[in-house]
Formats: sequence, C-alpha cells, structure tokens
Amino acid sequence: MSKLKNLSVNLGLTLGGLFMGVIIGEIGLRVARIEGFPKIGDFVDSAPTPFHTSEPNLGWRLKPGASGEWKGEGASFVRVNSEGLRDREHAKPKPPNTLRVAVLGDSFTEAIQVPIEQTFWSKLERKLGNCAAVKGRKNVEVMNFGVQGYGTAQSLIMLRKKVWDYNPDIVVLAFFIGNDVINNSPKLEYDRYRPFFVYNASGKLVPDMSFRKLAPPDRNQNAVSFVDRLPGWLVNNSRILQVVKKADLDLKKRQLSNDFTALSAKNFKEPEDAVWENAWRVTEDLIVMMRDEVVQKNADFLVVTIGDPVQVDRDPAKRKKFMQENKIQNLFYPDRRLEKLGASNGFRVLGLTEQFQGYTEKFQVCAHGFDNSVPCGGHWNELGHRLASIKINQNLCQQLKQGQLLNSKP
Repeated sequence: MSKLKNLSVNLGLTLGGLFMGVIIGEIGLRVARIEGFPKIGDFVDSAPTPFHTSEPNLGWRLKPGASGEWKGEGASFVRVNSEGLRDREHAKPKPPNTLRVAVLGDSFTEAIQVPIEQTFWSKLERKLGNCAAVKGRKNVEVMNFGVQGYGTAQSLIMLRKKVWDYNPDIVVLAFFIGNDVINNSPKLEYDRYRPFFVYNASGKLVPDMSFRKLAPPDRNQNAVSFVDRLPGWLVNNSRILQVVKKADLDLKKRQLSNDFTALSAKNFKEPEDAVWENAWRVTEDLIVMMRDEVVQKNADFLVVTIGDPVQVDRDPAKRKKFMQENKIQNLFYPDRRLEKLGASNGFRVLGLTEQFQGYTEKFQVCAHGFDNSVPCGGHWNELGHRLASIKINQNLCQQLKQGQLLNSKP
C-alpha cells in the first residue's frame, strides 16, 4: 500500500507541477506579449493577400474594389477595379477603332510588387500606341487579367469566364518557367485549393473542380500545423499552443523553401518520371486548348515565357553552379520545349529568358528582386517590367506592320 500511495503522491506532484508550469507559461507569454497563430477555422477565405478572395471556379481572385498599400516584396499602392482586375476600369463593349490586348498570367502579370505605371502591361499599352501601324488609326487598351498563383488551368478558365466579355483582338499568355508546370499538377502543387485539368476515360482534358469540397486543413499541408488537429476551444484559449503552431509553421516554411528549390530544378530537365511527364503533357494541352479557343474567336495568340530568376542571373558562375548541383544539361530546356510546341501548333512563342540573361550579364544588373526582399530573386522589378514591355511591343508591332492584326474585330 505504501508503494501505491507513494506512486500516487509522485504522480500528483508531477501532474501538479506540469499544470503549474502550463499556467506560468500562459501568463508569461501574455505578459511578454508573445503572439502565436490561432487554429485554422472551418471556413477560410482562400486569399494569398488581403486583396484576394475565394472564388468557386478559380480558387481565388482579386477582390473587386479592394485597395491599399502593398509592402511585402517591393512596394506599391494596389487598386482593384470593379471587375476584380488590377487595372483601371474598362467598358465591356469595345470602343470603336480600338485594339484590345488581354494579358493572362500569374503574379508576374498581376505585379503588385511595383506601381501600376511600372508594370509591363501598362508600359506596353503606351508603347503599342506609338507603333507605326497603330498610331493615328487605333486606340490601344492592354488589359491585365493576371492573378497571383494562377497556373495555366486557371488562366484558361479566366479566359472563358472573364476575358471574352471584353472582345480582345490579341490574347497574351505570360508563362512563368519557375512554377507554371508545377501549378498544373495535383501531385506536384502544394496548394491544392485550385481547379486542375485531368484526362477522362476518353483521353479528353476536362476540369476537375473537386477542390471545392476540400476542408481548410486539407488544402495545403504546408500551411497547416498538427496543432490545427486539436479542438478549437483548446487552441484558441492557449497561448502556448498558438506559439507552438507558429514555430511549427515557421519550420515548415523553411523546409518548403528547400523542397521547392529542389522541385523547381526539375523544370529544366526532361521529365524523369510519370508525374512530371503528365504535368508537361497537361500544360502543353492546356496551352493548345487556349490557342484553339482564341483562334475560334478570331483573335491572335501569343505565349510569352518569363524566365526563372536563376536563368537570368547576372553571374554566369552562379548559373553554372546551379546546373552542376542539379545535373541540368540545358538551362533553357523549358523555353525550347514551349517554342517547339508553338512551332508545331501554329502559334508564336516569345522567349524572354535568353534576352534577359544577355542584358543582365552584359550590364551587371538585376531584372528580379527588390531592396526589401531577395536580391536578384523573386519577381520582376521595374527593369524587368521595362525590358518585357519592350520585347512584347516589338513582337506585336511587327505583326501589326505585317497587316496580320490591323483588322481588329468589331
């Protein structure tokens, strides 16, 4: 009996000590004003920034009428128009004597990192207006349909749901080499709260909207902690658990960065397995589907490839090291593959990657990156947008001079 009594006393002292430790920890964290993260809710707005909101067909979109300062990577004042575009207001009926260009893409196109007047699509509008084949004959409107995080699947749905309302003469798909192929694969993409396209039993590519049924904790495992599996009343009333969640997610964020670096390196190689083979096949078929729909609407189609920062780094030694570490034979493999796709399917592909690399290396400048973020990494800075606007304008203006786009649709 004495042994049992001693065991009970020791257990009681241990549990009491743990309880007191928890109480002291809770009080200490609150006194020190150390914050953590609450439990993820049952209903979560799928919004990568405060300017975005959930959308049942696309996963998320820009929030109509949203505005405010962006001070993450880069800096700008963001204003979203009434139709949910980071752009000025545009009338849906196309004004007479107007050439309209619709630009689809992801965060490089949305471009909240820079003021609107510095974006490539804003600069392109001004440049195209001075094209000899247009000047004095047509008004020019370049419309921005880019949304952060979008893959080719979402761009195709955006084309169908939104772009055709504006009757554009030219559709430009801005394709980011760094992750657009990954975005199109449910087995490669981390954030699964998005539509994918899959092949049905007949081999036809069809939309998969099953993401709508995903509970918030199942949308992105890298954005969810084991703490989120605990009861909400417990997590939301425990500062210790909230701090533990924050630490867990910070660790996952660092691990994700390393994992994604290794994953994205596979963009520059021939597919090494069935998953990557399927990702490329879906991506290419989506682009061809987009081309087919653009042609059916009697519009012109242009794919513009946006290089990954490592492809256009000004330091050739850094590029060489990246290739050696990841056993990459040709850093322009994805660009060449898309150019081949365009050549075999009758649409133009404007590759910016090599041109950017030549410029950054020659003048030892960075087309990507900002002072408040990764140097020479991340999204285009003002120089990147300026160079892109020049090259895209040259391509479109040449087509206009050849008379292929002069007879814009009514």
